[in-house]
Amino acid sequence: MINVLHLRDTNKVCGPGKTILETACRIDKSKFNLSVGLFLQSHDETNNYRETLESRGVNVIPLVARGRMSPSILKTITGVVKQNNIDIIHSHDYKSDILTALISRKINIPCMTTAHGWIANSPKSKFYVWAGKQSFRFFDKVIAVSPKIHTEILRHGVSVKKLALIYNAIVAENYNRSGIKPGYLRNKFNILENHKIIGNIGRISPEKGQKDFIIAAKKILDRRNDIAFVLTGDGPDRKRVENLVTELGIQNSVFFTGHEKDVRPVFRDLDVFALTSYTEGFPNVVLESLCMGVPVLATDVGGTADIISNNETGILINSGNPEDIATGLEYLIDNPSDAQKLLNSGKEKVIEHYEFSIRVKKIEKLYNSVIQEYQTNHAK
Repeated sequence: MINVLHLRDTNKVCGPGKTILETACRIDKSKFNLSVGLFLQSHDETNNYRETLESRGVNVIPLVARGRMSPSILKTITGVVKQNNIDIIHSHDYKSDILTALISRKINIPCMTTAHGWIANSPKSKFYVWAGKQSFRFFDKVIAVSPKIHTEILRHGVSVKKLALIYNAIVAENYNRSGIKPGYLRNKFNILENHKIIGNIGRISPEKGQKDFIIAAKKILDRRNDIAFVLTGDGPDRKRVENLVTELGIQNSVFFTGHEKDVRPVFRDLDVFALTSYTEGFPNVVLESLCMGVPVLATDVGGTADIISNNETGILINSGNPEDIATGLEYLIDNPSDAQKLLNSGKEKVIEHYEFSIRVKKIEKLYNSVIQEYQTNHAK
């Protein structure tokens, strides 16, 4: 039995969090025992991610500290590793990467990380991202979720032998359109039946490009009045985006759902999905959209182009161009037969290449190889 401790610093059920969750639920439990060490602060009352993990039967080990980077957390993690006979530490963000790199130099244990992508909207976050990337050299294995991330990691001095490319994936059967009742968005916001709905789902933050989405919405609404726009998610940029909607005078056609624990009812009502990001790792939300039967327009950032091939599985455009966003979205709305062809090809690609069972097998193989390589190296 190989005991794996995943480390994660979040209270959201986001893309990386879903990847950890589904891995823990679907890995071969006769060979692997996965626990999630979740960073918590002493004043935290609730944590949505913890609740979701525990509801699915995943073992959560609270890693409680007084502050986000309290030095005492190193001792806490080291104690957890020893008490639970952990064989591999698997980190997933800059905080857990830095701490794991430090711990691996003190105790004899193999460690690995998954680079899901990076968000740097402030000088402080830029520093932490830089520090996290520097820590990669101390890992036994680094997983990149897209070729672009793979290339970026190589630039930071990581040996190609330490790198593994394993794409994100989803459990396709969980995103079955026929199993979800329609009407959630229409009932919530009184959207007329003859209006099409275009959605943007994700953390509302500058790197996600919701400002461009809103400007594109304004351009479309200047030409027609039969479309509603919905943003699902929360984040530091929500107030600014809401103010922009008001400034542009389109508040009667643009709606905010806030954070949704289950986004499937949102997808069920969408006619088109728009990813307008400036940076991504490998966006699960695009995989989810295709499986839920919603055509996709996406910006060519991170690993998005590995899913969306322009005019083959969706519409792919450069980031930062609201005019192109508006043009692409209107094309998908006004040409449903073409949109359906793109969708069919996209969904087929997801099932063939990005179904979660494929990813789990690769992770299992990687865990075994990391243990074997570590034992061989330390036997010399």
